[in-house]
Amino acid sequence: MEENNTILIIDDEISIRNMLKVFVESHGYEAITKPSAKEGLATLRIKNIKLVLLDICMPEESGLELLKKIKSITPSTNVIMITGQENMEVAKECMKLGAKDYIRKPFDMDYLETSIFAEYFS
Repeated sequence: MEENNTILIIDDEISIRNMLKVFVESHGYEAITKPSAKEGLATLRIKNIKLVLLDICMPEESGLELLKKIKSITPSTNVIMITGQENMEVAKECMKLGAKDYIRKPFDMDYLETSIFAEYFS
């Protein structure tokens, strides 16, 4: 599969999805947003995604469970976990499962920019 510059944003909060979409698109990349793990997974099955920004706490399925599925379906897809909670045990678990970063809300926009664009799109 040919690599591209599409970023998938999976978060149940519409304000976070919209803010991240504007942020990603302002850097010249395509952003696709989905409000649930189920919809995000469906997108990953049909579209080549380079990077996923994935919320940890979602109502139907946790981001940790979705991270496991993403890594089994498309191991080359990078995943950055995002959360409003500070829990070092969860952060460690994310990294063990293959996440590339763990970013807390509210976002430090400089760090977010570096995490997304410097490493994956340089």
